[in-house]
Amino acid sequence: MERTHPVNIFVCECITQSLFRLMKRKPYHEITVTDIVREAGVSRNSFYRNYQSIEEIISQFLEQRTSEWWNQFIVCPDRYPHVISEMFFHFLSMREEIGLLYHAGLSYLLMNHIVQCGKQSHTGEIQDTYQGVFDLEARKGSGEWSG
Repeated sequence: MERTHPVNIFVCECITQSLFRLMKRKPYHEITVTDIVREAGVSRNSFYRNYQSIEEIISQFLEQRTSEWWNQFIVCPDRYPHVISEMFFHFLSMREEIGLLYHAGLSYLLMNHIVQCGKQSHTGEIQDTYQGVFDLEARKGSGEWSG
């Protein structure tokens, strides 16, 4: 079943939320796949159909949330000059999850995600948009932009 199938999306959301709930109650290194699937009310097969590791749950969560934010951001060109502050607000909206990552010693997953966002090119159009938005922000910061 594809990750875009509604049932599969629901299963992934249950697994993700279960992991974050567990991270509030016990150290990350003590959390097992069994704990996650029990908390989520899904089977181990559901877990392994979607993820290869517990860390992958977090990576996919970050990718999904950032992709959702970006897809909303790019349809509003008037927000482009504010890309850096908009990005900070995006990450601020995940402060609880990011706090859990930090306390679990997993902040490197967030850093890897941020670095990957800068390198990633889904399509030439998105890469051009990324580049255009960041070029505009750079010109604004250097005083070249008067908007």
